[in-house]
Amino acid sequence: MNNSLNINSINIVDEAINHGIIDLARVQEEMEEMKKQEYLKMHPYKINLGKDGFWHTYLPLGNGKRKAVKRKYEEDIVKIVIDFWKQNNTTTFKKRYFEWVERQKLCGRSNNTISIYESDYIRFFKGDKIENMDIKDIDEAVISQFIQRLLSKQPIPYRTLQTMMGYIRGVFNKSVKDGIIKRYENPCDEVDLPLFKQYCKQTKYKPAEERTFSNTERKTLLDILTDNHLEKPNYIPSYAVELSLYTGMRVGELSGLKWEDIDTEHGIMVIRHSEKYDRKTNEHYVSLPKNGKIRQFPLSPEIEDVLTRVKKVELKNGWLSEFVFSNANGRVHARIISECMRRKTSGTGFTNTKCIHASRRTVNSEFARVGMPATVRASLLGNTEKVNEQYYTYDVSEMDYKKNIICEVNKETKAM
Repeated sequence: MNNSLNINSINIVDEAINHGIIDLARVQEEMEEMKKQEYLKMHPYKINLGKDGFWHTYLPLGNGKRKAVKRKYEEDIVKIVIDFWKQNNTTTFKKRYFEWVERQKLCGRSNNTISIYESDYIRFFKGDKIENMDIKDIDEAVISQFIQRLLSKQPIPYRTLQTMMGYIRGVFNKSVKDGIIKRYENPCDEVDLPLFKQYCKQTKYKPAEERTFSNTERKTLLDILTDNHLEKPNYIPSYAVELSLYTGMRVGELSGLKWEDIDTEHGIMVIRHSEKYDRKTNEHYVSLPKNGKIRQFPLSPEIEDVLTRVKKVELKNGWLSEFVFSNANGRVHARIISECMRRKTSGTGFTNTKCIHASRRTVNSEFARVGMPATVRASLLGNTEKVNEQYYTYDVSEMDYKKNIICEVNKETKAM
């Protein structure tokens, strides 16, 4: 019944406009005038005509300071005041965005995450007219038009667009919490985001060969590392790279691994530390692994062998510290380990230069190939099961293996 009333009301308004009973242009002018009056009400200073024949007022600068401004005509000074409060209105999208960022800080987001929010504001919103729009005036159409302008200027992947839309949704959710807009007025719910997917930058497909190590590449890398250990036994990062091939640990977890995390009595390694880099303070620090997930990893003979060799080198050189991978400069940072992996895999014998994450994907994919359950693999890698299956599981079986199976199947088909 309410829907019928709403439809009838809309029809009546449409009829009134069509028959000239309601002057739509006049209504819009009056609404604009009301909006201007709202901004003028925000202005704490009087607008006066001075003895010099100019119109005078002040604009607040913050911290109790103000700036005097004057213009020859009243409409000019009024325009300055309105434009000022449009930009400094506490309910502009810009103001509300950074109110949302402040809330994220209170919720415990890291400095790195806050830095991303701040840099993404510049990337997506700065310079666009949506910045200074009142949050109450932003509807589904405004957001859709903004997305069109954004994609016309800088094609971005669809996942990035989804992230950007998440920021807008967060801004409106915060505005709901603060009572600025009503709960049912969140326009993000009305935006059909998949419609814009066709205008997004297409993500370059990378085959499994580029994302993982083949058996041949792993053997080649291990041979390189073995020679490296013999020629330069004091080069600690190469031991960390070798450990990554057996465990699939994140590079920060390798850098943050401590000797206290190695439990030889129970045959496990507890992965509970990870190096982080704070973009705001330009400092490295060690905290919990990603998502705060502490996990255990069995100590295989290969893992124990790497740890024994690296400890022997560090003891000999007086480098032994609380961290497993240390040298004359102290703990070996994640960046150094990553660079070591890239250098070792940049020559012949590799499809492409590999990163530490290639080890991570390969370890998980090999576990999958031999039948390890998805839940167990996700637990060992420190991922959610969904993320592990979507981003870390690849077909790493050799082509000869596939060929033999296909030949057997075809042979059975032919014999039928």
